[in-house]
Amino acid sequence: MSFSFTAKGRTYKGAAAYIRLLTSRVGWILVIYILIGVFYNTAAPHLPTFAFSLAALHSWIQYFISILFWPLSFWQPPFLVAPWPAGSTP
Repeated sequence: MSFSFTAKGRTYKGAAAYIRLLTSRVGWILVIYILIGVFYNTAAPHLPTFAFSLAALHSWIQYFISILFWPLSFWQPPFLVAPWPAGSTP
């Protein structure tokens, strides 16, 4: 099963479809979104190691998930059950 993309009445298949998708309006939005995620998450402590181990694989999976869901890092849920105790840090 190959990837196909239709734009302006023309159907592209395979690598040409992928390139055409990336150069479309939606594709540019996706590229910008992913680039922001990459640069937002590549501070020195966040980039996983290149070791060949299960822990490194797990770190890389977490890294790619953080790239895809980087806008959630701005979300700060309110604490609605009760106020923080005096002298504690939220």
